[in-house]
Amino acid sequence: MVNKRRKSSQDIGKQNAKKIADWVNTSPIIPLYQGRINKTQIFKMHNVPKSTLDTNEDLQKLFAPDGPIEKLVRKQKGLEIELPEDVEEESSAKEDLKNTVSNSELELKVKALETQLNSIQLDLASEEFLLATGRYIPKLYLDDGDV
Repeated sequence: MVNKRRKSSQDIGKQNAKKIADWVNTSPIIPLYQGRINKTQIFKMHNVPKSTLDTNEDLQKLFAPDGPIEKLVRKQKGLEIELPEDVEEESSAKEDLKNTVSNSELELKVKALETQLNSIQLDLASEEFLLATGRYIPKLYLDDGDV
C-alpha cells in the first residue's frame, strides 16, 4: 500500500491563493455585482471556498482595497466609462439620419401594431373558449383591413 500524504491546510490555502493570483496576472475581466467585485463568482470559478478569504492572508491581500483585483476593477470601470462616450457620438450621427421619419408615421405604426395585437388576443381567447366549451364565437370586431 502506498501511503499518500495529505496536504496541510496551509499548503491548500497557498495553492488556492496562487490560483487566483495567477488568474489576476492574466488581466481578466473581473465579474461585478452592483458595481462591486463579485467575490462569490471568482471563488466559484477557481473551486475555492469563499470562507478561506477570512483566514488566508494572501487572498486578503489580493482582495484588499488597494490590491491588484481592485486596481483591475478600476481600470475596467474606466474603460466602461470611456466606451459609452464613443457610442454616444456614433449614435447621435445615426439619430440625425433617422430623424427623417416623422413622429406621426411612428404613431400610426404603433397604433396599427396595437390593433393587430388586440386582434390576436381576441382570436386566442376565442380559440381557448372553443377548446374549453366546444362552442364557437364569431368575430365581433373589425380589423383595419375590413373597414
